[in-house]
Amino acid sequence: MTHTPPIAPNSPTTIACKLMDREFSQRKDAITHELFRHAVEIAELDDGFAIRFPAFAPWAARILAFVAEERQCCPFFQFELIVAPDDGPVSLRLRGSEEVKAFVLGELAIG
Repeated sequence: MTHTPPIAPNSPTTIACKLMDREFSQRKDAITHELFRHAVEIAELDDGFAIRFPAFAPWAARILAFVAEERQCCPFFQFELIVAPDDGPVSLRLRGSEEVKAFVLGELAIG
């Protein structure tokens, strides 16, 4: 088993969502309403955020759908999914550079 380190702080990745204003606003509202408002805990990490949801079902599928969509418009995120045993909580880690963390704070309003 290997460990994937976070994106290097000096990564040259461009921090810009590919969605336009109205699309971005609609996507942001959907993420907030359908996913993030159900989080039971949001913890700040050195390089991002850990967002914990109550149990495996239905959150693992919703989180994976979120990751698949976000990879299309915001390829600068590093995603980690942590699934606790026995239908325990599911956590999503959004990680990256300081710029990525600032983007999450400013645009996705979590943290």
